[in-house]
Amino acid sequence: MKQRVEENGFDSWLESSVPEILPDEIVKQVTPWKKAMGQVLTGFVMTSLSLDIFYLDIILPAVGYLFFFWGFSAVFRENRWFRICGGIAAARGLFFLVKLRLPAEVFLELIYTKTVFLFAAGFYTYGVFVFLLFFWLGLRTVQQKAGLPPHAKGVLVLMLWYLVFYLLRMFFGYLGLLLPVALFVVYAFAVQSVAKIMKELEDAGYIMDIAPTRIHRLISGICILGLFFAAALL
Repeated sequence: MKQRVEENGFDSWLESSVPEILPDEIVKQVTPWKKAMGQVLTGFVMTSLSLDIFYLDIILPAVGYLFFFWGFSAVFRENRWFRICGGIAAARGLFFLVKLRLPAEVFLELIYTKTVFLFAAGFYTYGVFVFLLFFWLGLRTVQQKAGLPPHAKGVLVLMLWYLVFYLLRMFFGYLGLLLPVALFVVYAFAVQSVAKIMKELEDAGYIMDIAPTRIHRLISGICILGLFFAAALL
């Protein structure tokens, strides 16, 4: 009886010694998939931005493709749709690298004279729809595994957003100021909707199949960013 009381007291001490709210660093270690998916979402946003000031048109996409590499290299074992998304991100990143390396006049000449290069340029521009389609399928697959109703409507909103944006740019050119602000608000809400899916998966207790890190993040970051900036500056 005495031993049982001591065991109960020890269990109570263990429960009282564990904080109700774990520090963020510990949570990240327990749910590394959440961090990886956050990197994927960050990569998507940064590669979608186009700011032609202070070299941000190079810096933002380059950092975005680095986040893509970190994110998809971690979750590629989860399902085939994420593996396809990782391949699409890598292909678009490679084309962006080639685009940086080639002089503008050579780049345009290749687009107009080489069918393969024209197809690659079209895929780089409109491949975001293919990426979003497979990302949508990947998120729905994860939700089904977690026992959640598959929806991922935010990804569909992003697809519609890009369709409207490209059509407006194609037929009207300069969009003024009010319309881009409205588009940005819709874009922000759509991205936030996709981010909420990670919270739903976490609440459901689902854990993605995370691949072990084979290349140190610092080394991969220096190599990838160095490659992009070398292509842009040399």
